[in-house]
Amino acid sequence: RGSNGAAEARIPRLSGGAAVWAAGLVLPVGAPPLARGALLTDEGRLIALGPADELLSCVPKSARRDFGRAILIPGLVDAHTHLELAALRLPPAPMADWIVSLVRETRAWPSSLFLASAKVGAAGALAAGVTCVGDITASGESPAAIADAGLRGVAFHEVLGLEGDRAGEVLERKLSALGRHHAYRGALPGQPAAGLSPHAPYTASPELYRAVLRACRERGLPAATHLAESPEEARFLREGGGDFERMHRELGSPAGLFRPPGCSPAEHLDREGALGGLRLAVHCNQTGPADWERLRRAGAAVCLCPGSARFFGHPLADAAGMRRAGLSLCLGTDSRASSPSCSLLGEAAALGAAGFGAEELLRLCTLAGAEALGLGGEGVGQLRAEGPADFAAVEPPGGVPLSAEALFHPESRVVCTVTGGGVRFTAG
Repeated sequence: RGSNGAAEARIPRLSGGAAVWAAGLVLPVGAPPLARGALLTDEGRLIALGPADELLSCVPKSARRDFGRAILIPGLVDAHTHLELAALRLPPAPMADWIVSLVRETRAWPSSLFLASAKVGAAGALAAGVTCVGDITASGESPAAIADAGLRGVAFHEVLGLEGDRAGEVLERKLSALGRHHAYRGALPGQPAAGLSPHAPYTASPELYRAVLRACRERGLPAATHLAESPEEARFLREGGGDFERMHRELGSPAGLFRPPGCSPAEHLDREGALGGLRLAVHCNQTGPADWERLRRAGAAVCLCPGSARFFGHPLADAAGMRRAGLSLCLGTDSRASSPSCSLLGEAAALGAAGFGAEELLRLCTLAGAEALGLGGEGVGQLRAEGPADFAAVEPPGGVPLSAEALFHPESRVVCTVTGGGVRFTAG
């Protein structure tokens, strides 16, 4: 071990597992950039950030990793994904047809296949620099895959049902499954936090939404929902009929129970007392200023998924307008079944045309997602002393200056992902 009095005076006693990770640029998020900087990690935590020449001397040479011409950033936060669908590839189609194909394909999947698919999704997330997820699980299997991969985050257990008089029964079944999930938590350290997700206004009754949100308040759980994703959804709530009614009929669900409220999806939930208490509203492509105000009053963050919107040919939400309206925004990749890529940096790059600067895009990929999931106070989504040692190294192509802008260059690549101070992915 080398000696550097200035650095060591600021650093507590280290264990034998301490390591230093250096790069040409460190972008902590919430703190100024650090040229030729480094991170000192120990026992899963970030101990210090500082100049590389100071921190490298704090550990033996064998515990030093220098990424050279790369950028160290906080681990990315994919605030909306469906890891358990990662092994599924469906061709682009109108959304109603796509949902029918998805349900028919997965309806007979055993739990082992959902778990295997979620493991594929977790590996893909790590390869994209993601260290934290807001995952939607219908099967309840993905939390084990998340823990096994060393990811952190929230697993939102999905709830569906249009029969309002059975809302309590449907919720009890889901909570019972959630109890089983908690029962084996001790066998799998690092399990993600649990949440609930009424699927969408066209598949969950207002009674079910209210029951879920009440249960979340009582248990201190976060809630998320898909909202106003497609023109078909907006039309179904406004008028009924159309592709979504056909979809319900083909899947054997009781579409006859659905009474179109004659308004937007967000207004519908607001009228029904089913908007306040939502932590996360996903997509929101079919929303305007009045809906933005409803979401802002409800305290819900909006998670945008540009790649999924492109897949379906949906108009993307007006992100710039949402920002001006004071909404909290974050980003998600959705699922590999509806998006060709799991690159969150690629998702962010799509917002560049809407006037978002590189530093703001990085925040949307990191701290904004952590805050939306309720994990910002734990240091997730930024590089700060005593926070988790979760980060990624991104290497821009030769000739591209090291900067926040370089992260979103189409040829930049994630070369290493670290969670809890351990390497989880290294590019070949």
